[in-house]
Amino acid sequence: MNLRRAAWAAVFFVLAVAAAPPLWLELASFRVLQVTNADGERLEVFERAASAAPGETLEWRLAATNRSDRALEDVVLVIPVPPGTRYLADSAEPLELGGVVVRPEFSFDGGVRFARPPLYKKVVVVVDGIEQEQEVEVKPEAYTHVRWVLPALDAGQTVTVRLRTVVR
Repeated sequence: MNLRRAAWAAVFFVLAVAAAPPLWLELASFRVLQVTNADGERLEVFERAASAAPGETLEWRLAATNRSDRALEDVVLVIPVPPGTRYLADSAEPLELGGVVVRPEFSFDGGVRFARPPLYKKVVVVVDGIEQEQEVEVKPEAYTHVRWVLPALDAGQTVTVRLRTVVR
């Protein structure tokens, strides 16, 4: 999987969705490696990733910096789940910002609609020859985008949001 192409596509998407030009965004991908230290403890080590193989876990970090001299309001940070990967459940964590907890929201429809889990979609099924609409839960591996809506980002402030994916 070519992570550079996926990362640039994600950056362009984020730039289109994010707030005004004073917001500087940097998206980076890291391979998550499990290592054992001398005491036998399992630790995670992060290595910049330019490519990845099936089954590998990647951590995507989006850093947002307000480069202006005023607070920015309603800042929307979006990380698309790159094609060829699947979102790793519970890996996008809430962000504490000025005493406010900003919880991530998820989309399964290409970033059109967002909500907090569990997410549901309507599907048509045939029961005894009759078409019926049913609501089914969308599994996290089907999520396409994750976003955090920050009420404000102070002048000069930097925040980082992250999530993990697994290469298909």
